[in-house]
Amino acid sequence: MEWAKKVEASLVYVALNKSTKSYANLTSTKRSYLGTLVYEHFNLDMCTYGQQGQKRSTDVFWREGCKVPQIMCSEIADLINKGIEEVRYVSDKATIFEASLHVTNVPNGNTLDTLKKFLGSFKNEMYSEKGKTLGSFNIHFYSKIRAKDAL
Repeated sequence: MEWAKKVEASLVYVALNKSTKSYANLTSTKRSYLGTLVYEHFNLDMCTYGQQGQKRSTDVFWREGCKVPQIMCSEIADLINKGIEEVRYVSDKATIFEASLHVTNVPNGNTLDTLKKFLGSFKNEMYSEKGKTLGSFNIHFYSKIRAKDAL
């Protein structure tokens, strides 16, 4: 995560100052991550050169139309980590969710994926899990109104 934040800071500098940044000896994973940031998030340009197995260099450079994203990938990862930690230590689901639906007597062969397909329009507004008994599911909603709509 620390490396990702440093890379994002250097890419912001490249985008704002119309400059170039060189990276030497990146692993393929780091080069792939850098490429994702360069092309998809900052709209910069990148060139990698050098023989396979030898020292390879990667240059990132400014191009017309580049931008600095409103939120960085590392910030999103930090928010996700904070959310996961908060949920992990919360013992009562009622503090997170406003309403829950308990679905029982689900025919054999249906899974959580089947349930999620039926409730596709509520995709980011719910959390679903298997129930305590066979053939049951629990669906927890962040909003009581959306739970009524789903019901």
